[in-house]
Amino acid sequence: MSVVTPTGAASLAAAADELIGPLSDAVRPHPLPWAQVVDPGAPHHPGPPRPEDLVTVPQFDTGGVTRHPVLLLRLLTDLGDDAIEVSATIGGASPVTLTFAPWSEHGSSLLLAVPATDAGGAAASIGGSLTAKRTHPDGTADGLSDGAVVTTFAVDLVQGVLGRLALVLLSEKPRLRREARELRASRVLDHARLGTLDAIGADLGVPRLREEIAWDAATRQVAAQPLAGGEVDLDYRARLRVVRGVRLPSPTWIDATTNGPGGPSDPGRGWLAEVGFTTRLTVDETANPLLVAFRVVDPTRGAGRTELLDAVRRLHLVWPAGAPGDAVHAQRMLTPAAAARATTARAALATLGLPADQPVAPSVANALARLVDLQTQLGVSVFTQALTGQRDDGGSRFELGLGVALTPPTTAAIGSAVTKAQALDPRLGAVGAADDPVASWLLRAAGMRTAHATADGTVYASPVSVGGLVVDVAPGPGGPGPLTFTARIEGPDADHDGPVQAIVDALAADALTALSPTDAAARLAGMKVSSADPSIDAALAALDLPRVTDVADVQQRLARVAVRDYVVVDLGATTGALVGDHQRLDDLVAVAARGGASSALPFVTATGTLAFAFGVVDLPLAGNNLSSRHTVAYRWQVHGLVDRGLRVRPVLGPSTTLASAGEGVSVVACVAYVRTGGNDPYEWRATLPDDALLTLRQYEHLMNVVELATPVGVRADTWEIRRRHVSVDGSTTPTPLSPSAARTYHRYRPLHP
Repeated sequence: MSVVTPTGAASLAAAADELIGPLSDAVRPHPLPWAQVVDPGAPHHPGPPRPEDLVTVPQFDTGGVTRHPVLLLRLLTDLGDDAIEVSATIGGASPVTLTFAPWSEHGSSLLLAVPATDAGGAAASIGGSLTAKRTHPDGTADGLSDGAVVTTFAVDLVQGVLGRLALVLLSEKPRLRREARELRASRVLDHARLGTLDAIGADLGVPRLREEIAWDAATRQVAAQPLAGGEVDLDYRARLRVVRGVRLPSPTWIDATTNGPGGPSDPGRGWLAEVGFTTRLTVDETANPLLVAFRVVDPTRGAGRTELLDAVRRLHLVWPAGAPGDAVHAQRMLTPAAAARATTARAALATLGLPADQPVAPSVANALARLVDLQTQLGVSVFTQALTGQRDDGGSRFELGLGVALTPPTTAAIGSAVTKAQALDPRLGAVGAADDPVASWLLRAAGMRTAHATADGTVYASPVSVGGLVVDVAPGPGGPGPLTFTARIEGPDADHDGPVQAIVDALAADALTALSPTDAAARLAGMKVSSADPSIDAALAALDLPRVTDVADVQQRLARVAVRDYVVVDLGATTGALVGDHQRLDDLVAVAARGGASSALPFVTATGTLAFAFGVVDLPLAGNNLSSRHTVAYRWQVHGLVDRGLRVRPVLGPSTTLASAGEGVSVVACVAYVRTGGNDPYEWRATLPDDALLTLRQYEHLMNVVELATPVGVRADTWEIRRRHVSVDGSTTPTPLSPSAARTYHRYRPLHP
């Protein structure tokens, strides 16, 4: 806080430096040595103690007769807003207490003792000892060890009348320097208080709060109530620090400022700790997968598509070693290096038994060559055969040769490969068949971004991020219009897409079985208004879940939702128990949300049981009430290869139709976005441990931190925090905040400063 000088506030020493001859020595204080005693923990040795067995303790002695002596206690370090209280026992007298006030500068001295003298001014030898404790601004205190005392203080001896006179004349200098340091510190946010803190707030356009947010249990909303006495310095400083301290954010900066600069080993010193929350906040930037699939179509002249695919095979794809491929590759003009790579890849394709008339894209061939090499190094053939390469009728997976179908690996082969891979290179991330039945770790190591178990039992692998995305064209890619394009994300269940299957699997763990499409349609057809059962209606209201009041409207709107985008679960005989226990019912919905459901629509069935429709898109009344956004989204793009490309409408959704046939061959691309617990592009998420709970004050502070730390054009996802980590009443149970309640808090940065 101040410019450090060698002497600091040691006014006597500074004066002595300016005097000459004997006057300098008469004024200069002389530090007394601390006593040394045998360390109780040192091993016993006969004879005098060795130097290494001695420890220094805060005991001192003048060591003989002195004249007109004065003992001073000198501070060796600068103090901040802590105070240090020293208790000194001198010559067997009662202890005396000295206090070094906050902001005292090193070199500051307090009068420790004025020993008695005889008529001639002589004083007998006198000694004493010290203890000390440090008091913090919050009133807590901790004692200083003997080692800390001797490094924090020195006992100075000043002798003679001139020394006493100089001491009196200069006694105010340390206090003036302390006051100057405190004034300077008060201009810094960390130490400002009262009016000075208000002045900093005025500069930022952020006044003290006169009210605080509180939970209104009747309306289940956040409301404001008067704050008795106004906002205290501690809370006001925490708000100002956030507004004043924001710079260009990064994950490292957000982590350091929010949790403290010491990292995971030193939590509790960041912005959140200032409001009493020391649980570590995690900056999550994990990205959700983006899937893509292509279809080559020519609705105006079907032969154009056939000719294009034939040219792709002849000019670009890599054929397995053998007669059909030899004739094609012999016509290509390649550099020796490119030809050598092609030869290696072709040999690998032949080793895997890829059909001789089904070549693959160079990226696929190179990945398969690396796969063969890896399996040779491991000494285990996990994938023994490549079943399918490029085929004109292969659909979005195979018509451009961008993927390959492989025989599924056996559990034994995966287990053997895992054991050898962990010994060969732990970075391969090998895991057993129970966690990874398609050995995707091995395919990723070879360069395959997709490793998908298909409905026909094979494994589809591709360097392109395809996942389970499949695009179907009706009546066919080479047929005349109108064409209909339908996208789906294949799952192991023929009745449900992959994302919906994940919900089914999550519910199955809780012994809840999803209905077949036929049974689900029957339950929806018999839907009744929620008020038909008052107990169910009350439970849904308590959990802020939608209630059906117009059956015909809900059924009509639900009919427009693809049946593959939602699943129905009937609670059946367990309805009464779950409705009577709101927490269990809420836990059931949370299970579906963790499985990937973005919406939950409860309804009463014809038999009076409670059923849920869990979807990965908007559902009537519910919207996206479990995650605020669709779990799955589709977008269509078209590129014309010859002339004007065809046009499709709509460009969003799982299905689209031909709006204009265009001219020539077009490539229709479907981009599928699947939310699997990660983040959207240009998005980050603040996450907390499952058992962490925030008070409303801490929630308000965290939301401001997140809001101010998020750059323009980037979105922060706080859904999990708002729904599962806020205790509005101080209990150990979180209260899910509705969208309106979640937006109700004080903004630290004013909209109109």
